[in-house]
Amino acid sequence: MKENFKFVLRVTVIHIVTYILCGMVFSLVFNYKELFQLGNAEYFMRPFDSISSLIGPVIQIVRGLLFGLVLLRLKESVIETKRGWLKLWAIIVVIGIINTPGPGFSSIEGIVYTQLPLEIHIKGAPEILVQTLLFSCLVANPIKLKGMPFFEKNKIPLLSAVLAGVMFSLSGVVTALILKADVMAGMTDAGAFIVMFAAIIAVFFVCKWYRETEFRQKNIILPLCFYLVLAAAPTVYNYLTGSVFASWLTLAINAVPVVILFIINYYAGKRNEP
Repeated sequence: MKENFKFVLRVTVIHIVTYILCGMVFSLVFNYKELFQLGNAEYFMRPFDSISSLIGPVIQIVRGLLFGLVLLRLKESVIETKRGWLKLWAIIVVIGIINTPGPGFSSIEGIVYTQLPLEIHIKGAPEILVQTLLFSCLVANPIKLKGMPFFEKNKIPLLSAVLAGVMFSLSGVVTALILKADVMAGMTDAGAFIVMFAAIIAVFFVCKWYRETEFRQKNIILPLCFYLVLAAAPTVYNYLTGSVFASWLTLAINAVPVVILFIINYYAGKRNEP
């Protein structure tokens, strides 16, 4: 069960990272904002800057878990065999892209039965193919951290920093929805990105300190530090700059990431105790 859990978790993380990375790169290369407005695409796809598009990365957690659970059945018969990455990629490409049951982008059904311009199918294919290739390679060939002392020693602080960045952004989206503010307003605020970046760096070093110290009150100091950089700091910044997100509500919303990060670090520390 422990090995299966680790496998599903690893597949989920790989899917989320490759999905977001490829999405960012190819959306810039092919200008998805304009591409999705070609022909009938505007009736098929939601606007590029819509709320649904912004919260899309959150849905990838569910998709990643589903991939992990299904691929457990192919772990020994496909993934761990010779050229397992190529076999896995072929399965995904044929079943998940080209030969989908419904008319999806770049699929046979999509090209034949939808009225979407051929340009969309062609320009949409590279992202899907590259993302699934990276996904297949990383799933079949897990990165060994033993040869990289820094990553091996700082797995939890690095994971916490990445999660802090993701949850920082998601908290902003949730706040915007509750306040009925323009979500995109935060995307153009350079100062907000500086605050987020500073919070990510702070989370990394605080987590590193937490794992390396024996200070008795560290279980009190850790969540307080998290709350300071993830909840208090952005709230103060929003009020000082007159941001549309200025609200004491953020102090409550951003408490959720604080709790999640503390639980991860607390139980990771317990697991390493003799």
